[in-house]
Amino acid sequence: MRPVLHRCIFIILSTFAFNSVFAQDPKSDLDKAPKPVEQNSRKQTRERQVGQKQESNETTPDSSRSGADRQPLRREDESEVEASIVNYVNSFFTNTRLGPEDVITVDVFDQPSYSRANITVPPSGRVNYPVIGQVMVAGRSVEAIEKEITERLSEYIREPKVTVQIVQVHSMKYMVVGDVATPGIYEMTRRMTVNEALAKAGDVNRYGDTKNINVLRMQPNGQATPIPVNLHEVRRGKAQDVFLIPGDTIVVPGNKFKTVDKVMSVATLGYWMRVIAR
Repeated sequence: MRPVLHRCIFIILSTFAFNSVFAQDPKSDLDKAPKPVEQNSRKQTRERQVGQKQESNETTPDSSRSGADRQPLRREDESEVEASIVNYVNSFFTNTRLGPEDVITVDVFDQPSYSRANITVPPSGRVNYPVIGQVMVAGRSVEAIEKEITERLSEYIREPKVTVQIVQVHSMKYMVVGDVATPGIYEMTRRMTVNEALAKAGDVNRYGDTKNINVLRMQPNGQATPIPVNLHEVRRGKAQDVFLIPGDTIVVPGNKFKTVDKVMSVATLGYWMRVIAR
């Protein structure tokens, strides 16, 4: 009976030892499962990435903004462009009339023998043209000259197509006198304001009065009408500048410093004359 009891005890102990050895497997299913700490770190990283994306979306402009939101900006840009275009267009004459020393070219389509290039307008204002004779061009526009040449050439050519182009303009001039750096007569290749004309003449010197400038403009009756221009206020943006027309004269008067300088010159001259007389 005892051997049997001992044998049973031995079997029970051996089984217990065998189970304790194989229970220490490091790669069990419980160890393979994610730990709670790792889950929390992954969750925090994912939330941080989402927050960064939201901040980048707030700082960068939204390209999918509706047209109604962008319309005010587009309207401001168009107004600026329109203002610059208006200033650019105002720099050109709407109707140019020819005068002495101007150079023109008359081209008749598919008729080179009837075309003439680089015709200089003489002081008389009349140019000699083949077949039709003299044509009065001074004081007339390009359109009027084209019409007359076309009508007169139609007697010799069937349906002539005449084009008159201005090559050089020398007849449109203005004059600047008074206290400026370089007074004189200047040509107008385009429309100019008083400020631009004075800048071309070297601007007003230290003795010039920028507040009392006058533009003398000839009238049909032969009299000159003064147009006052306060250049001081124009350059401050508080007054509108005046556009010149061919034949205008800009008069820049002297200021108080010029009067004082004249008085001092006379006084100095009198002093030296008394010294010499002694």
